[in-house]
Amino acid sequence: MDSFAIGAKLLLLLLSLVVHGESKGCDIFQGSWVHDETYPLYDASTDCPFIEKQFDCQKNGRPDKDYLKYRWQPTGCNLPRFNGRDFLLRHQGKSILFVGDSLSLNQWQSLTCMLHKAVPESKYQLTRVGDLSTFTFLGFNTQVMFSRKPFLVDLVKTSAGRVLKLGSTESGALWKDKDVLIFNTWHWWLHSGRKQEWDYIEDGSRTMRDMNRLVAFEKALNTWAKWVDTNIDPTKTKVFYQGVSPDHTNATSWGHSNATKDCREETQPFIGHKYRRGSPAAELVVEKVISNMSKPVHLLGVTMLSQLRKDAHPSIYGGVGGHMEADCSHWCLAGVPDTWNQLLYATLNDNKCDIFQGKWVYDPKYPLYNASNCPFIEQEFDCRKNGRPDNMYLKYRWKPTSCKLPRFRGGVFLERFRGKRILFVGDSISLNQWQSLTCMLHLAVPKAKYTLIRTGGLSTFSFPAHNVSVMFSRNAFLVDIVGEKSGRVLKLNSISSGDLWKTADVLIFDSWHWWLHTGRKQPWDIIQDMNNTYKDMNRLVAYSKALNTWAKWVNSNVDNSKTKVIFRGISPDHMNSSDWGDRNAKNCIGETRPVMGRSYPGGRHPEEAIVENVVRKLSKKVRLLNVTTLSQLRKDGHPSAYGYGGPRATDCSHWCLPGVPDTWNQLLYAVLFPYSN
Repeated sequence: MDSFAIGAKLLLLLLSLVVHGESKGCDIFQGSWVHDETYPLYDASTDCPFIEKQFDCQKNGRPDKDYLKYRWQPTGCNLPRFNGRDFLLRHQGKSILFVGDSLSLNQWQSLTCMLHKAVPESKYQLTRVGDLSTFTFLGFNTQVMFSRKPFLVDLVKTSAGRVLKLGSTESGALWKDKDVLIFNTWHWWLHSGRKQEWDYIEDGSRTMRDMNRLVAFEKALNTWAKWVDTNIDPTKTKVFYQGVSPDHTNATSWGHSNATKDCREETQPFIGHKYRRGSPAAELVVEKVISNMSKPVHLLGVTMLSQLRKDAHPSIYGGVGGHMEADCSHWCLAGVPDTWNQLLYATLNDNKCDIFQGKWVYDPKYPLYNASNCPFIEQEFDCRKNGRPDNMYLKYRWKPTSCKLPRFRGGVFLERFRGKRILFVGDSISLNQWQSLTCMLHLAVPKAKYTLIRTGGLSTFSFPAHNVSVMFSRNAFLVDIVGEKSGRVLKLNSISSGDLWKTADVLIFDSWHWWLHTGRKQPWDIIQDMNNTYKDMNRLVAYSKALNTWAKWVNSNVDNSKTKVIFRGISPDHMNSSDWGDRNAKNCIGETRPVMGRSYPGGRHPEEAIVENVVRKLSKKVRLLNVTTLSQLRKDGHPSAYGYGGPRATDCSHWCLPGVPDTWNQLLYAVLFPYSN
């Protein structure tokens, strides 16, 4: 329980990683229930002839109907209305599998009702074989399936009794090759007595009568997580975890003084955005396990919004135990699981567009700010002030191929990160991006006071009114470079500056620009790799070794529920015009237009593959801000002869501001706030 007690202090920060919305960086799992006369989405008695008796509360005699009239309203955006026909068309010829307990059955039943309501004329087939129920929409060849697996791990019958095997998931063969998987477990972990489904628990080589249920739950979830990480191909299968569905068996949870009261006679939701009881222990375990997975799993954070619905259980109208037994765990249909499926629908329809693939389009409304309104801008980036005569390079906007890049909203950014620290770690290209972000934020709140402090290699830009710090730490190689008697030593296996990184809520790393420098510009004299030292070595090999050292640091030190980690991809230079097919030019000097189109003639560079390979193998979540191709297209965006060194020092590596790094920060904004469009 010690590890869990620590986890409880995380205050559910993981949910802020998942989904955000339209105009205010919206988390679709945060909001309130509002009365809506257009609800429910279907009538169980007429639209869903196959509904399970235990969920049809109206047919079982429930007299009130107000519980049917509530719609989930996220705080800063609108939840898209469920479109069943669109759902079926998107999943034509595909299979969707719910795996879990009777609450998974509850959600599966809800989805089949919602889809049947959308296409009532479409023939369907419902088959049940053992613990597998399959609902097929024949006209779409879409299967919506439910597999009863209340613990996700194996429960087997032996001569000694029923054994719950915390380390075994043999039934995973059914889960393979599905297009969408929605997992869930928790409801049955706390059952005891006659309702307990096991006689023994097997944990590794040990077998016991019982153990701490939360510990057992976490062990089982880690077994499930290993299965997902080993067997799932994210390009073929989307994986969801339903989240913890709460019960309402104790009214003190929502502020009632009578501990013996339950959900009986409750007819109204809990009004507001928060639930008195707070987060259940199991929810934090789920978040901890998912945060440590290497394969992407979408957490449907339905716990809090479901906690607010003390009125929506079958209670004594479940049709199973009758009026003698109140069901305060499952949900009436129509009801709360319909909202879970609306959230599933919204999440499934997200991320269809690769925001890093697209083209540059002329936009007279650009740039996003004027450098003259950014009084702290570094001289080397202020190309207009340095005499650059053309201004067309300022007028281009990045347009992804299949979607719109959300507009950067500095005020929203500052509100979302109130009291937080954002840290850029890297070389002068990171400085370029950091400088861009500080200008974009200052433009959003021009009257807000700010402080800018530089101490050694650390620059800290703070907005005191928001208690937000945007920092830049110069660390060009991410690993250590130290002065010794023998000279400057680049230590490929050492990171001593990581203590500063641990203090940040958002980390944006970058390294590459300085790895190819030679001669007087080379910052090291010796390279140390483990116990070996070299005057030099293959730079790509050295780069890969250093990135792997960084990756080990991230895996060992980052808690994804506290810290978001970004690696900004390779920023290209334009030193050789043959890369973009111009025989008449030499480098970026005189370039005033982007490369038109979606691809770059010069193609990919090997360092890109190294970054992608290292990031992909990380066990902790790191998002790659893949800016390389879009930046390659901007041969016109460099200071050129209008940087700090003037015409004598042509700069085709850094970027003018305003300029390309502003787009990097728009992309950063989109990554930090998914659903922002």
